[in-house]
Amino acid sequence: MLRDFGHKLFFTMVYIAASCTQELDMPFPQGKEQLVLNSILHPDSTIKISLTKTLPLGSTGTDFPVVDNAEIRLYEDEVLVGMPAYQDSIYILDYLPKAGKEYRIEVDVPGYTMLQANDRIPKPPVVSACVKPDKQYKYYGASIDISLEDDKSVNNVYWFNIDYDFINYFSCERNDGGPIKTEACRKAENGTEVYYKSYSSLPDRFNAFIDNTSNGASQYDFFIRISDQTLEEEQINFNIASNMTGLSTSLDFEIYNYLNIISASRHYDRFLKSSVIYAQNRADYDDDDGGFRPFSETTQTYSNVENGTGIFAAYNSVTIPLIDYPCEQ
Repeated sequence: MLRDFGHKLFFTMVYIAASCTQELDMPFPQGKEQLVLNSILHPDSTIKISLTKTLPLGSTGTDFPVVDNAEIRLYEDEVLVGMPAYQDSIYILDYLPKAGKEYRIEVDVPGYTMLQANDRIPKPPVVSACVKPDKQYKYYGASIDISLEDDKSVNNVYWFNIDYDFINYFSCERNDGGPIKTEACRKAENGTEVYYKSYSSLPDRFNAFIDNTSNGASQYDFFIRISDQTLEEEQINFNIASNMTGLSTSLDFEIYNYLNIISASRHYDRFLKSSVIYAQNRADYDDDDGGFRPFSETTQTYSNVENGTGIFAAYNSVTIPLIDYPCEQ
C-alpha cells in the first residue's frame, strides 16, 4: 500500500512540474573571442597557415573572420627559417619542412597574447603491400597484405586508407548500349573509401563500428589505425580489405586503388582521432533521414595551440599503387 502511494505521489509531482514548465529565451554567453591557428606540415608541401577568429557562441554562420595583420615566425630546430606572408586569405612560406626536424610557430596579432605551438615531422613509414585473393573477406574477394618495418626507438602511430580513381567509359554508348573505350568517351572520378575490414587484432578499436575480433572481421570507419606502443616486433604484418579491394578492370570501367600510409606525430594523431569521432557522431552521418542522435559521444576537436585554439601538427606518408593479385602465390 505504501509503495502504491509512493508511485502515485511521484507521478503527481511530475504532472505538477510539467504543467508549470515555461520556455525561456536564454542568451548564449558570449565568451572571449579567440584566435584559431591551423597548419599541417608535410615534407612534400610548402607551409600554409590559416589564421581566423572564433564566432560567438550560438552563431549559425560559417564565415570565420580572417586575420590579415599577423606577424608569424617559423623555427626549425630553434633556428628561424622564415616569416610566412599573407596571400589570398592564408599565410604562405615557400619552404619544404624536413622529416625528423622540430618546428615551432609564433604568431603575434595586436591586442592578443602570442600564439605558440610546436611539432616534429616523423620519418616516412617503411612499408610494402600487395593484393591477393582471399575467401575470408566475403563479398570483397581479396585482401591487402601489409608489412611495416617499425622503428622501436620512436613511438609511432600509423593510419591507413584507400584512395581510388574510377574511369568510366559510358559517356559515349554504342548502339547496343555498351561503352566506347576511347579517350573522348572517358569520364574520370576519384574518391576515398571510408569502410574497411580486418581479421587482425592489431588495429585500434575506437572507430570499429562492428567489432568481431573473437569470431570474424571487424569493420572500421574512414581509417584503420595502428599504434606501436604495445607491439614488440619490428616487423608488423596484417591484412585489410575494402569494397574496392580486388577491383581494377572490367568491360565497362577501370578502377585504380592506392593505399595511403600515414606516420602521424602525437599531435596529428590526436587531431585525426578526434576528427574521426566527430564525423562518426554527426547527426547526418550514415543516416538517410538526418535523424537526431541524442546519445552520441560529445566530441571536442583536439588542439595544441597555446593561448588560442586550432592545430599545428605534422605527418609523413607514402602511397602504394595496388594492382590485382601481385602477391607471390
